[in-house]
Parts: sequence; C-alpha cells; structure tokens
Amino acid sequence: MVTGVIPCFNSEETVEKTILSLKAQTITLHEIIVIDDGSTDQTLNIAIKYRCRIISLEKTLGRGHARMLGICESNTPFVLFCDSSNVIDNRFVERALQHLSDHSVSACFGRIVNDQSLQDPISIWRSRHLFRECEPCRCDIHNVDTLITYAVLLRKEHVIKVGNFNPKLKECEDQDLGDKLLNHKYKLLSDPQLIAYSIRKESISTLCLRYRRWHTHYKNSQNIIAQFFSTLKTSLIIFARQDLQDGSFKSLFISIYLPFYLLFHDFWLTIRSSFKNGK
Repeated sequence: MVTGVIPCFNSEETVEKTILSLKAQTITLHEIIVIDDGSTDQTLNIAIKYRCRIISLEKTLGRGHARMLGICESNTPFVLFCDSSNVIDNRFVERALQHLSDHSVSACFGRIVNDQSLQDPISIWRSRHLFRECEPCRCDIHNVDTLITYAVLLRKEHVIKVGNFNPKLKECEDQDLGDKLLNHKYKLLSDPQLIAYSIRKESISTLCLRYRRWHTHYKNSQNIIAQFFSTLKTSLIIFARQDLQDGSFKSLFISIYLPFYLLFHDFWLTIRSSFKNGK
C-alpha cells in the first residue's frame, strides 16, 4: 500500500538511520527506493545492505527530478518521501494514512525538529530560527497552503494527475507541486504529531544552502534587494534579539551573516545568468 522513497541529494552519512526508521514503521512498507542523486559516500552500499531498491543517476539532476522518479517508480497508491537527513517515528505512516482516508487529501506531513543529540551552535541556530521549535505551534490537524517534503505521505493518483514533480526544478519542487494540487482543489494536511527528526549535523555551508532553499520561491517573484531587506529585518528584529537574550553570540553572528550570504549568492546567480544569455 505504501512505498518509501529516500532521495539522496548529497553525501549523506545519515542514510542508514533513515532506512531503519522506515523499516520500523508499524505498517510495513511495500518497498524502500533509494534515489541516488550524486552521493559520494557509502550510500549505495548501505542501501544494498538493507535490500532497498536503488535508482542511481549518472549525474546530479536535482531535487525535482529525483522526486519525480520516486513517484514514477513506486507501485503503490501512497508514497512516503523521507529525506536522507531525517528519521521518523514508527507510527508516522499509520497516522498519516488515517488522514488520507479522505480521498480529497493529497498529502499529509507535520513538523521538523532537531534530534536531541545535536547541541552544536549551528544546530541550535537551525532549531531556533529555521525549525522554530521554541515558538508555539498549532495543536490541531489543519489544512495548509504549502507542501513540505522533508517527510510526507503523498497520494500517487493526485500527484500524477496534476503532472508530478517538475523534473526541471533544482529546488522548490515541493512548492510547485503543492500549488498544482491546490489548484485542482485537493487538500494538504498538517498534523503536528507527525514529526521528522533532523539528524544531520550542519556545517556553515550546508546551513547556508538550507537557508537559501527556505527563503526561495520557485516563481522568483521577489526583487533581490527587497528580499535582502526583508530577511535582514527578520534577522535583526527577531533572530538577533533572541540570540542576545540567550547570550548566544555564535548564533548572533549566524543570524547577521545569512541575509548577506543570500544577497551575494542571488547577485552572483543573476550575473552568471546574464553572461550565459549574452547580456
């Protein structure tokens, strides 16, 4: 009834724990598919060890392509996506399936939090300012207007009907699919009891990549300068204030640094694109 799909976008030392968390589900998965999109560690050997089905790409094709393949290669009505940097509770599928008994529901997911073992400054910043674990969250099951795929159960029929994940998108593929599902009047549900635990210890470079993805919209509708001032305002008024209150000066540095990283990164992409187009 459910296929598990683990996309591996980078070298991931955590994939074994991800596989084990899928194998521990109270509802046994039909199979687990590992999409290898350019891993450079022991991902393939680990997937073989646990008898997962492996789809290994010759070159890195990006998040949209990997997720599109996961949908196409699955042979069950429901598909569980879980990133190779996360683990889930053993009742995740059981609980999510209950919500998808309503045929109008296309997807069900919940929150993402840090694994308790991660106590380094970068992980603490991620927990506080990206995952927002310290902020109150809704306790009820509710409709949402954005699809998030760090750990999500999808109804394959709906995903195929709206055109699947866009294989050309290197990022924001979940936003794009979510919009298509909502445009077809399907529902996206969030259940706060469905929790993905992030087990990867970030470096400053991987945190920058995650921060950029979380602040990018696939329609690219926001001006670079406007986005910079928006993110800087949030960093100074909200993030930096919390860091100072906690006496966390390492977190304070990260909060101030990241909006400037995003600004220079987007400028560089714009300049590179202009050169490619001969402008």
